[in-house]
Amino acid sequence: MGKTKQEFMRMMSRIGKQWGLGEPVGRIWGLLLFEGLPLSQREIARECNYSLSLVSPSLAFLEKMGLISVVGRRGKERLYGATSSFLEAFEKILGNFVQLSVEPVIELLSKAKEAGNEHTKKKLENIINEYKKAVILSNFFLWLIKTKRALTVKQLIKVLKMHDVYARTKKASYQTPVV
Repeated sequence: MGKTKQEFMRMMSRIGKQWGLGEPVGRIWGLLLFEGLPLSQREIARECNYSLSLVSPSLAFLEKMGLISVVGRRGKERLYGATSSFLEAFEKILGNFVQLSVEPVIELLSKAKEAGNEHTKKKLENIINEYKKAVILSNFFLWLIKTKRALTVKQLIKVLKMHDVYARTKKASYQTPVV
């Protein structure tokens, strides 16, 4: 299991970087997800091959995001455990991205559109509509995650097959669909 754990932690560090959390944050969270047991800061540092000074702010960040928490103590050491699944974290990060990054762009461009000439208004309206579509699709996906979280993978595939979504997404394989 050692190789699998190391590979999982490496993959989670990459995901952490892609999500804008940072590689150490992803790696530490990956360790806590994989272990499923509370670990001390010292144990986390040893397992991740990080210094305590790198682990400490990473744990604080993960705690602030609600992905981990202090779940107990061993002597004077705090023990940390993952409190959010990968899907729950994805839901939080996507929701925060929409709220903190996409919606402010819509607000900014909407105000600028009011003051612009006809050409500028039309150009900004097209951009605003793209961002609004992203919000609508993100909100739909967030709703889907929330309502389908309790289903098993088999049950979710069955639901998606009923709506012919599974076959289309499987064929698309992350390619942009043609509408």
